[in-house]
Amino acid sequence: MKTHHLKADVVIMGGGLAGLNAAIAAAERGTKVAVLDKGKIERSGNIAGGVDHFMAYLETGDPWDTREAYLQFVQEEGYGIVNVEIHNRVFCDELRNAISRLGRIGSPLSDPKTGQYYRTASMGQPGPYWINFNGKNLKPNLAKEVRRLGCKVLDRVMATRFLVSGEKLIGVLGFHIRTGDIYLIECKALVAATGNTNRLYETPTRMPFNTWLCPYNTGEAQRLALEAGATLANMEFLRMTIVPKGFSAPGLNAFTGMGSYFINGLGERYMSTYHEKAEKAPRNWLVWGTLNELREGRGPVFIDSRHLPPDQITHLKKTLGLDKETMDDFLKARTIDIAKEPLEVMVSEAMQTGPIEVVGSGIHIDRNCMSTIEGLFAGGDCADQMKVVHMAVAGGYSAGKFAAEYALKNKFKDLDQGQVREGKARIVAPLKRTKGLHYQEVEDVLRHIMAENVGAFRTKVSLETAQDKIKALAPYLEEIKANNFHELMRSIETASLIKVGEIMTHAALFRKESRFIPYHYREDFPETDNTNWCGQVLVNQIDGRITTEFTPIQYKQQVKGDYL
Repeated sequence: MKTHHLKADVVIMGGGLAGLNAAIAAAERGTKVAVLDKGKIERSGNIAGGVDHFMAYLETGDPWDTREAYLQFVQEEGYGIVNVEIHNRVFCDELRNAISRLGRIGSPLSDPKTGQYYRTASMGQPGPYWINFNGKNLKPNLAKEVRRLGCKVLDRVMATRFLVSGEKLIGVLGFHIRTGDIYLIECKALVAATGNTNRLYETPTRMPFNTWLCPYNTGEAQRLALEAGATLANMEFLRMTIVPKGFSAPGLNAFTGMGSYFINGLGERYMSTYHEKAEKAPRNWLVWGTLNELREGRGPVFIDSRHLPPDQITHLKKTLGLDKETMDDFLKARTIDIAKEPLEVMVSEAMQTGPIEVVGSGIHIDRNCMSTIEGLFAGGDCADQMKVVHMAVAGGYSAGKFAAEYALKNKFKDLDQGQVREGKARIVAPLKRTKGLHYQEVEDVLRHIMAENVGAFRTKVSLETAQDKIKALAPYLEEIKANNFHELMRSIETASLIKVGEIMTHAALFRKESRFIPYHYREDFPETDNTNWCGQVLVNQIDGRITTEFTPIQYKQQVKGDYL
């Protein structure tokens, strides 16, 4: 296992949507950039296969289509955990640039022939903020731009440890998942952008890699940041969606944006019972309504598009293929024509991530996207104030921009060789064991614990039970044997999953209320308590022990377009 010792002003950990936008921003400012990704940056992350929607206000003159109206929506939807000031700075300040950049690299939001935007409304929006667009080749186009700008791309390199000096990040350690070569990279700044945490819960199909979003996003940035001394936030929340029965695939936005209905086994539309906006309600309410219909015996449930006119059906079918290319194959295999019959749906597996489209979960960032560790920045779904495509594009760019500005003002610091030796030893340990467990044996137990005790319906007893079981499971990490470098990668992912499960359980037990149900629903504290719990649960690790604390958020009135 050869060691490669490199230097870069800015390292980007994760080559997904946020990471590539961060790399572009840093490179455009003249810094030397290295990008690490477990896969190949052309097709990695949650948007590997494409995407069909982008949330934005366009200031067309409608009262809902302004910066101020959009931020008001953000505050209302994310009330209690969203920091509107950060959202205003890292998304709104970069929005026009983001839209222009997507067009420049070959993935325009507007129709290339007409120049018009196809916009729909769903997920609680006051107007059609979703822009439908052809994002099938968004990742390859971004990757081409990253390579054109001269970034050093380290495909198939997995980060395994952040190197710190005091409370300052100075480097990162990792290894190549095919060759086993170790990479030691000194840097002045690092942008963590590895997305949310999947593969943490049992899937409805019981196939752990059949997930709604990328199953290779397993919480590495969250774990490494916490171990390095950074603070995490909003880690108590899970997230679920509605997917076709037997097929964990994106597509809900396309259906609800176009105006499809949810119906239960009695043929009744049911969402108006749960939310005044019915199918246009925020995603958590769609999941909550569907869960309750199934629990009360009114299943199976379907999404019904038969009332849509032919031109909208055509657009819907095309859009579904942009977000998940195999969706069309699935429908054909099941001989389902959504123009003629309802599509049976189910509630997806859970994941650990931000609860709604406008606020995230993970590394706690400030207005400059920096964590509580100097030099460690975060963007995309592993940052506590970013979420989904629009924030990955605009917010990821902001994180790269601020990281570059920081790097240009600072110098490299000497590495702690003790940290390096310890980090290398941790990498190779599973390879050196002559016998032991397969990583999947440990992961499967974790998924069962999480599904049974930390799912959509939580109590003090269930969460404490999960804590005890995860604590008992964690020592088995030291018994996992890797037979090759691929299994070595998986064993490290398993360690991250256990850590995220532990963090999530502690934070969920600490927050004694329900918020964004069913994404954090305490059956023993079923009400949302804005008097005592309007704010974030912060998580730290001290001497290997998880600690939690609460920091309130005060929401003030909007003043001349600025959120104070």
